[in-house]
Amino acid sequence: MPHEFTSHTADVAVELRAASREALFAEALVAFTDTVTDPGRVEPAGEYELEVEARDLESLLVEWLGELVYRFEVDGLLFREAAVEIGDGPEGLRLTARARGEPYDEERHPLKVQVKGVTYHELEVRRDDETGGWFARVVLDI
Repeated sequence: MPHEFTSHTADVAVELRAASREALFAEALVAFTDTVTDPGRVEPAGEYELEVEARDLESLLVEWLGELVYRFEVDGLLFREAAVEIGDGPEGLRLTARARGEPYDEERHPLKVQVKGVTYHELEVRRDDETGGWFARVVLDI
């Protein structure tokens, strides 16, 4: 299972698994959308360029999810999928993505919960030695 929600007091914790770190961050986008609404109801109608930078992978995941919170809150955008690239940047790491989605429509995208932010609590991003893939755990403030 690429992502699963785990119990966490007053917040939403999600564990992510993927074959590559880029796929892990793409799955984080799907998990964010799944927290807010049903991602299957979000059409990949438009393409949006997104970019974030951070000093390490953990901070990059927080910045990435924070960008998705911002895009939803300020621009009213929901995303269904993304092609993600991670490379070196001036701050350490740079994530660039082509995210596909559409504007939020309360009739088509029933709201599950409102995500207020992303926390560093229990944050983890690492290579999974057993599978050779990648694993992450992140807690969303709702």
